[in-house]
Amino acid sequence: MAASAPAYPTAEARIRALVEAQLAAELSRRDRTRLRVEDQQWVYELVGRVVGEEQRQASPSVTADESEHLWRQVFAAVTPLGPLAEHLADPEVEEVRINGTEACFVFKGGRRHVLPPPFADEAGLIELVHWYTDGTPSSRLDRASPMVTMTLPEGSRLHAALSPPARPMSVTIRRHPSERFRDLTALAASGFLPHGLIPFLEAAVAAHLNILVSGGAGAGKTTFMRVLARIIGADERVITIEDQAELHLWRELGDCISLEGRPPNTEGKGAITIQMLVHEALRMSPDRIVIGEVRGGEALDLLDAMNTGHPGSLSTIHADSPRETLPRLARLALRSPQAPRAEAVMSEVVNTIDLVLHAGIDRHSTAPSEARARRLTSVSFVAGLEDGQVAVRDLVTFAGDGRWHRVGSLEGMPARARAKLAAFGETARLLDGFDA
Repeated sequence: MAASAPAYPTAEARIRALVEAQLAAELSRRDRTRLRVEDQQWVYELVGRVVGEEQRQASPSVTADESEHLWRQVFAAVTPLGPLAEHLADPEVEEVRINGTEACFVFKGGRRHVLPPPFADEAGLIELVHWYTDGTPSSRLDRASPMVTMTLPEGSRLHAALSPPARPMSVTIRRHPSERFRDLTALAASGFLPHGLIPFLEAAVAAHLNILVSGGAGAGKTTFMRVLARIIGADERVITIEDQAELHLWRELGDCISLEGRPPNTEGKGAITIQMLVHEALRMSPDRIVIGEVRGGEALDLLDAMNTGHPGSLSTIHADSPRETLPRLARLALRSPQAPRAEAVMSEVVNTIDLVLHAGIDRHSTAPSEARARRLTSVSFVAGLEDGQVAVRDLVTFAGDGRWHRVGSLEGMPARARAKLAAFGETARLLDGFDA
């Protein structure tokens, strides 16, 4: 007598069994025992086909919403993503933080949402990281390499740390959705900057002003710089330099090369530093150099590049305020073994950087339910040295009343910057949007 078919308590369990059987068959053909991140798309499509067929045969009355929910549930069950699958598929999610089996937080729309811990033990969390690192020789997570940082295929950045040294184990996925803000108009619509500032920013990039985007962690510096870089002319060659690739401008700009750093291996060898990449970039005939973030002695190389045929370069830098930005840049430049005396470095900083665009988080709202909004809090130009200190003058600031105000004049900018801007219209009128 033939064995009867197994009974499944729910449609989800039945569909999951069918999907798992097909996954096992496919992996056996590929001579692999586990899924990898590059399998995500075909697994998602496979689940969709099985769900669709099941609904047609067994439950034709199921609604589209019910079918989509079933699709997501099964996909989460058959991949290491687990309950995170739904959030990682949401384009509005900006960051996912998993603190071992203790807590999980999702940041969306400027708000932090508390979720139930997605994994009952750290083994599931380790499997999640291996889902991403498998097949990537330069990225591994084990006792010999207990921490890893890598760029995921869609551009997000993953950082994981085993316990110990982290307590509890930590996984952070920070997303930089390049499609979310395509241009300055989209950033203005989001409340990051005022519409009246767009003509000036477009002219500043087109005129090859040297620009630093400063601010704290999570203030939107990378997103803002990506949007600014999209203004660069199609006939210009751009080299981007990053520790971890997040800009992905090579996918959008016609003549763009992306250079990415690399940490040392377990023997302490093979590191590729930002400073090394800046030197390489200068040999690649760039019109502009875009550095994801200056953190060390490469600041001196960036200054040299801006002064030797590569004006209009862009970089981000961590700083608490616009006035702290240039002294910090000088301190970083002094870390280079080739750095001259401090006075000479400061003079080069002042004579090279044209604009400081400072981003921050609007913390005026104290209500827990309110979003912490990212803002361009000030637009400043470098006026020179006064009594040995950098003079930074604000043009536009975001005030406590929740509005941007024009507080300075372009006529006060150094002659070299005004001369560049003059090619793009009457300089004094570039901020006329604030006069209405």
